[in-house]
Amino acid sequence: MRIIKCAVLAMFAVIGATCANAQEAVRITNIGHGYYAGPLYVAMREKLFEKHGLKANVTFVKGGALVLQSLLSKDADFGVLSYEHVITAAAQGKDLVEVFNITTRPINNVIANNDMLKSDAKMSLKDKILSLKGKRVGTPSAGGSGEKMLGVLAKKYGLNLPGDIQLVYLGADAGGYVGAFQAKMIDAAMPFEPAGAMLEQKKLGGILVNLMSGDVEQFRDLNFMGVATSPDLIKSNPALVKKVVAVFAEAQQILLDPSRGKKIMAQEFPQMEAATNERSYEILSQIWSKDGRMSVAGGKKVYDFLQPNGDKKIEFEKTFTNDFLPAK
Repeated sequence: MRIIKCAVLAMFAVIGATCANAQEAVRITNIGHGYYAGPLYVAMREKLFEKHGLKANVTFVKGGALVLQSLLSKDADFGVLSYEHVITAAAQGKDLVEVFNITTRPINNVIANNDMLKSDAKMSLKDKILSLKGKRVGTPSAGGSGEKMLGVLAKKYGLNLPGDIQLVYLGADAGGYVGAFQAKMIDAAMPFEPAGAMLEQKKLGGILVNLMSGDVEQFRDLNFMGVATSPDLIKSNPALVKKVVAVFAEAQQILLDPSRGKKIMAQEFPQMEAATNERSYEILSQIWSKDGRMSVAGGKKVYDFLQPNGDKKIEFEKTFTNDFLPAK
């Protein structure tokens, strides 16, 4: 009997090992640990990669440039990064393809301190932008998307950037913006969430220009934050691409369900107060894509404000694909 029992146990061990080996490895690089990457956290916490036969190795790096480099050097199979990096690479003759659109709008608003907000109740968009003249505005990085979008708005209403607006680079960490507002180092900012929600909760400031709700038409319906890979991987292993896209599509639907999404995000950001998580989810749920789809028009809008450097003509149809999205 003992021999039979041992044989059965050994058989199950072999079966378990075989199932584990059947999982296909996939390497994913993510920009930092921002709230905008919600579907990735859902996929990890709900074990959706495993469900689709994948074993995900997720690396977190500081900055889209590092994600971009990991894809170009083939150190990662997929990267969560902005479409801006995809078309910047394309302008320089380096091809990447976005396969799933996580957000359809920017991942930051223009936040202002309480003194500036007191006078903006009935201000037009033009007056709000002009109120930034002479002010210190915090942004994550030099030449980043926040600075680019602010530059578009400033130019539209006759302001020079830099010059009329003083830029202060504070990185992506939400705590840095809270500290900068508390110390009165800046008057306004374009931070990634949950920084804006944290500033509201601490009564240090609020939204001056709501890009994430669609207040500014040119920053709506974009190919923005997404999942990208190389055309070589799409050609050599389309089945893997399909699995990864299926994971993100399922995760996005879970995330957009408030009864599930809020709780998962609270678990992912345990240091965040419940009210801040509630507000962050409210803000971000406006921009998370409902179906992951992208369009040429959405790509051209990004190009218009980004104006990437490079001498290569961008063929927008080659910078993204909807072919791997689940059938409706």
